[in-house]
Amino acid sequence: MSNNSISIYKFKPFQFTTLKKNSDPQLHPLARSGHRVVCNSAYLFSYGGFNPQNSVRRDNLLRTRVSSAMRELWKYSFDLAEWKIIKCQNVPQELASSSVSLSGNIIIIYGGTGVPFGAFCSNRMYLANLANEYKENGMVFEELEVSGDVPLPLYGQGVVMDGKYIYSIGGTSGYEYEMDVHRFDLSTKKWELLHKSLGEGQEPEPRYRHEVVCYKDRIYIFGGGRGGTRNIYYGFSKIHMFDLATRQWQFLPAKHDHRVPKPGYPNNRSCHSCVQCPENPNLVYICGGFDGFQSFKDVWRFDFDTLQWEKLTKCIMPRPVYFHSTAVTPSGRMCCYGGIISEDDIDARGGRSNDITCAWIIIPKLKVICWEAMIHYFKDQMFESSDESLKKIGLPQEFYERIIEARRVC
Repeated sequence: MSNNSISIYKFKPFQFTTLKKNSDPQLHPLARSGHRVVCNSAYLFSYGGFNPQNSVRRDNLLRTRVSSAMRELWKYSFDLAEWKIIKCQNVPQELASSSVSLSGNIIIIYGGTGVPFGAFCSNRMYLANLANEYKENGMVFEELEVSGDVPLPLYGQGVVMDGKYIYSIGGTSGYEYEMDVHRFDLSTKKWELLHKSLGEGQEPEPRYRHEVVCYKDRIYIFGGGRGGTRNIYYGFSKIHMFDLATRQWQFLPAKHDHRVPKPGYPNNRSCHSCVQCPENPNLVYICGGFDGFQSFKDVWRFDFDTLQWEKLTKCIMPRPVYFHSTAVTPSGRMCCYGGIISEDDIDARGGRSNDITCAWIIIPKLKVICWEAMIHYFKDQMFESSDESLKKIGLPQEFYERIIEARRVC
C-alpha cells in the first residue's frame, strides 16, 4: 500500500463521525429504538430496545430467533471498532424506555416497558457486575429488594444518578402520565417521595420521554411529551427546575440564542437525548428528537450558570433521529446510538438505525488525541501483536490494558 493511500488523522471537535463496526452484520446488534446506552472510556454498552421486524442472528455459536423486544446487552469497543454481545442471565423483561446507569463496573436497570408498550411496566431495579462477563455463566442481573415510597410501575421516566442517589421523575403507564419526584438511596435501598405532583404552582405538566440533569443540588427537566388525543410536546423557552433543598419546583426563563433565527432555542420535542459535559457540568447538550410532525438533527448547548441556549450550528447529526440514546465518555466524546431515522427533517417516517455517531464536545487531554491517532494508524498491528510485543512498544499501562481486554473472546 502506498503512503498516498493512507488517510490522515485529524482531530475534529464538534463534528459528527459514524464509527466503523463489524463487517459481518450477524455480529452486531439489530437496528433498534427505545434502548438505552451508557459508556466508559473504552466501551459503549447498549441495553434492550425494540424493532418490529423479527430477525435471525448468530450470537457466537448459538442461532436464535430475536423478537421485537431485544432482551440483550451489547458492548462496542471504541479501539477495536467491533460489537460483542455480553452473556447475561436474568435479563429484565422490560426492555424499552427504561433507565440505565453505570457506576464503575455496576450497570443499573430501572423501570421500562415490555411489548406491546404499556401492557406491563416496571418499578423494579436490577444490578449486574460487568466484571463477571467472562465467568462461565456470564453476568447475572439481580433484582434489588427495595423499601419505602416505591414509584408506580412506569416507563419513559426522567432518571438521573447523582452520587449514591437515583432520582426518578414522571413517566407513563401507557394510559396515565405522572410527574412525582422520587429518590432512591443505593446505600439503604430505600425510595423516598420528595414531591407529590398536584398540578399546582410551577409544577411541570405530567409527561414522558423527557430528559433530566442534576446540577448543584437542583434537577432540571428538558422537553418531553404526552401521547393520545392531546399529543403535546413540551418546550425549552423556560426550564423547570426542582430544588432538592426546598423540594419545590421553579420555572426559569431561558435566554435564547440571538445569533440564529427565532425562536433561538430548541423546538418543542420529545424522544430526544441529553448529556452533561464531564469537564464542565454546567453545560448540557440536547440532540435529536420528535415533535409529532418532524424529527431533528440539531444540537443545542445549555449553560446552567447563565441559563443561556446556544445552537451549535456546525455540529449537526448525520440524519434526523429520535428514540435514540446518547452517552458521553469521561473524555468528552458524545456517542449517539440507534433510533428512528429519516432522510430529512420534514419526513419523520423512517427505519431504525444501528449506527454509532460521535462528536467531541470538549477538547480532551493530549494523551486521548494521541491514542486516537495511534488507533487510526496502527490498530491492526497493535491488536495482532503479542502481549510481550505490546509491552516493548512502551504503551501507557491504561492503553495496553484496553487492547488486552478488547481482544478477549467470551
